[in-house]
Amino acid sequence: MIGTAPSESTVIKTLFEMSGITKEKITSELRELISETARHEILFWDIEDIMRATTFKKTFLEEHILCDPRIKQYERQRGFKGKRVWLYEPTAKTIKNIIMNEWN
Repeated sequence: MIGTAPSESTVIKTLFEMSGITKEKITSELRELISETARHEILFWDIEDIMRATTFKKTFLEEHILCDPRIKQYERQRGFKGKRVWLYEPTAKTIKNIIMNEWN
């Protein structure tokens, strides 16, 4: 009985898995690389950027995220009616922490 040879992609995937290279590790490395690359370009973000990144509405962000002291410490505003901005990296990490660890 003649068996069917495995496809090339199956062989490659098996070799990667045998050497400890998994899809999760590749995804993690790619995310870290993208994050490092973007980190140098994005210093601050405003509420519109945060809305796009989280898909939350402005009022929800104001009431549940942006009022948190851990976020407020990174907020800067020039003048009384000036545009508010937040340092990108620490606020992104804090928002992720709030959502993933403090919400049900």
